[in-house]
Amino acid sequence: MEIREMTTADLGFAVSLTEAVGWSSIKRDFEELLLFDPHGNFVGEADGVPIGMVCALSYGPFASIGNLIVVDEFRGQGKGAELMEHAMDYLKNKGTDVMMLDSVPAAVPLYERLGFKKVCRSLRLAGRVEPKLSQRVRPMEGKDLMHILAIDRKHFGASRFLFISSGLAACPEFSIVLEVEGDIAGYAMGSERHGHVRLAPWIMSDHTEFAKIVLQDFAVQAGGLEIRAGVLETSRRAIGVYKACGLKETGHSWRMVRGAKESIEFSDGVYAIGSPMRG
Repeated sequence: MEIREMTTADLGFAVSLTEAVGWSSIKRDFEELLLFDPHGNFVGEADGVPIGMVCALSYGPFASIGNLIVVDEFRGQGKGAELMEHAMDYLKNKGTDVMMLDSVPAAVPLYERLGFKKVCRSLRLAGRVEPKLSQRVRPMEGKDLMHILAIDRKHFGASRFLFISSGLAACPEFSIVLEVEGDIAGYAMGSERHGHVRLAPWIMSDHTEFAKIVLQDFAVQAGGLEIRAGVLETSRRAIGVYKACGLKETGHSWRMVRGAKESIEFSDGVYAIGSPMRG
């Protein structure tokens, strides 16, 4: 197998791979990954035909790996491990040793052989939420970005400027902020995909007692569509809000980490993640 950098010409192939495994990725997801790092996304080829992919993003102090998929007929031949090792080498060459990913249960042994360790479950939830507008929640505006980026960095641990600004530009109708006494205490974003609305990211930096009204206001924007979200099992307050609003767990993956010298602690202010790559 030959491994090369992904280009915009591969976007259709990338989306088709995610559709084949039942993921809800859309073309914009990969466009953003290529913008974030044009050299960190890879396609594996056999005789010039694409057969798999993997994406690696370095945030500086840590990195994320995702979208590891190999077409069915080439599975069980070590192609996935080869793609992973290529992505890991790329990140190491950038000076990033701490790497994380979310693994479906069946793939955990592969990642353990590569040095990753299970940290916690990454839950998937879905349901319809009773919509209710709140005077404390308003649409996100461009002028909010600097404040939002500051609180986002506090909880995520690195800058997600590209993903947040792109999300606001593409889906302003699903971008909202919680404002308490004139200060932004949290924000939520989302996107419509394949008949549902994905909620991600969602950060509650302060006034977590208002988290439920944020979710209910987001449901207004969802227009009755099912809301899907991901959250780490360590975010207990977030899980409580989801359950109180009627979302149910539909499955889970494992958050896994490699290279951390100490135990990893994730902020409980992160109420929704879209993927380990972009949080």
